[in-house]
Amino acid sequence: MACLLSSYIYALAYKRTNVMNSINCANDWWKWGEPQKRKSLTDYPKLKNLAETRWNRKFDERFPAPSSFPVITDDARAEKVEQLFQSKLPQIKFSSDPALRLKKSTGKSYPDLLHALTGAPFTISDGVVYPKNHEEIVAVLQLAAENKILIVPFGGGSNVVRAFDLPSQNNQPRIVLDLADMSQLIAMDAHNHTATFQCGVFGPALEKILNEKGFTLGHFPQSFEYSTLGGWIVTRSAGQESSAYGRIEDMVISLKAATPSGTVSTSVYEGDAQGINIKSLFYGSEGMLGVVTEATVRIHPLPENKKWLVAVFPSFNAGVEVLRELVQQEIFPSVVRFSDEHETFFLSLLSHETPGMLGKIKSSVAKWVLKMKKMEQPALMMIRFDGDDDEGTVKKAIAGRLMRKHKGFDVGESIGKKWETSRFGLPYLRDDLMEREIFVDTMETVVPWNKLNELRTTLLAKLQASDAFHRETGILLAHVSHVYTSCASIYFTVITARNKENGYEQWKEIKTLVTDVITQQGGAVSHHHSVGTDHQKWYLQKTDALTKAILKSVKQTVDPNNILNPGKLFDEQN
Repeated sequence: MACLLSSYIYALAYKRTNVMNSINCANDWWKWGEPQKRKSLTDYPKLKNLAETRWNRKFDERFPAPSSFPVITDDARAEKVEQLFQSKLPQIKFSSDPALRLKKSTGKSYPDLLHALTGAPFTISDGVVYPKNHEEIVAVLQLAAENKILIVPFGGGSNVVRAFDLPSQNNQPRIVLDLADMSQLIAMDAHNHTATFQCGVFGPALEKILNEKGFTLGHFPQSFEYSTLGGWIVTRSAGQESSAYGRIEDMVISLKAATPSGTVSTSVYEGDAQGINIKSLFYGSEGMLGVVTEATVRIHPLPENKKWLVAVFPSFNAGVEVLRELVQQEIFPSVVRFSDEHETFFLSLLSHETPGMLGKIKSSVAKWVLKMKKMEQPALMMIRFDGDDDEGTVKKAIAGRLMRKHKGFDVGESIGKKWETSRFGLPYLRDDLMEREIFVDTMETVVPWNKLNELRTTLLAKLQASDAFHRETGILLAHVSHVYTSCASIYFTVITARNKENGYEQWKEIKTLVTDVITQQGGAVSHHHSVGTDHQKWYLQKTDALTKAILKSVKQTVDPNNILNPGKLFDEQN
């Protein structure tokens, strides 16, 4: 309610230039992915029973978003922007469709989804432009700079830290630069294992092109199906297989970027000593320094075999030690998913039906075995090794010895294989939980190995003292998802009853508490979700004054009129 009220106050503040319109739009436009893949809490009776018991509330009813959304827009300004583009750049597709502008105005963060659910007004862009190549993007940026039109680059729209937000007090014209028409393979060199793509290509399309030639990029973030190569680069993405294949910055050999001041083309070599390679400036730049239009990436032959090792451990620390010792022996699994005891229990609830007699017998046997192994609250580890048959066998054997050393119990490959086939589907359930007034959000970081468990236990204790978390009835899940020699990434899922009257304030309190604890415990503000609007405060706290000055100087050089996605990472005006 407070979020809705504040939005209306903002609308009134601009009533002289802005008008409140209503847009009829399918009430699922804000949701994740494809309608036919959507999931419901009612499909998981054990999970539903847990939620209703824990929060003493029935969750049978859904409260979907409205079908008509109020939007704040300056119609006269939008008309002028459209006329400008039609007269100056008629060859470039420009859309002024209000429903399309609404869909391109938001990402997939918790506040974004809450905004839609509560029917709060959206401030939408003045249009959406669809360039087809680098030269057209340069032309768009130059025209925008001359007319001081704000530019918001848009790839897949899967960002979860409000990277598309623009400063509310800024009433400049703004357009969305949609890269959907820039999805071509430009060149491929099978001999040298490289490929050059336009950066609007989505993950599945990129992989399909490479797979048909016997290659893979090896980059599979949770958002893989609905995110783009350019989005991965400007957010410094890490995929679920990055422990073996590397993060996106390890994969990019060279890139081309369009800025209002011209074109940047970086060195085409994986290694050279030709001075400073400024491609690193674009990793994590979030569209502030330019639009990455093309990238040459390192590609890998498709692995001959994939070998899973799935085990349960008597404690979170035991599994952490296995992973640490493994990677410090220079053995890096391609996939790492190690869930703590809370997440392991939660995953056991994600079955679609109440088990029959055979299922109950198997469950009883499993519980008996775990009890014999003194694992009443086990922690589940899934790791996968890629390569030829001999390589995978050797690595799996070494990991197996470490597993047994730390009291792990091998449970067979089937769980890992099943997870792999459904790994991109988890975000679908979030939408339904939110519609049923269940709070669910994710936060992640990277910390040294010896801080992992301390961070996890400290965070749970702090949350359980919070009213926003509903104290001890709230649920905190955690898993290790990416591993390095000196550190590892830990990924948290926070679940509790959603406060209907002050949902945004509840989220803000939980987000602030979690990020405060993460940074106080020595963790990074983000490991792979990026900064956006949500993390900017903590990013600035961790960034020294000289670094900020250098970044602002670069920004002034490439974008002197501050039109590129302003307000991300830092405020250009301060």
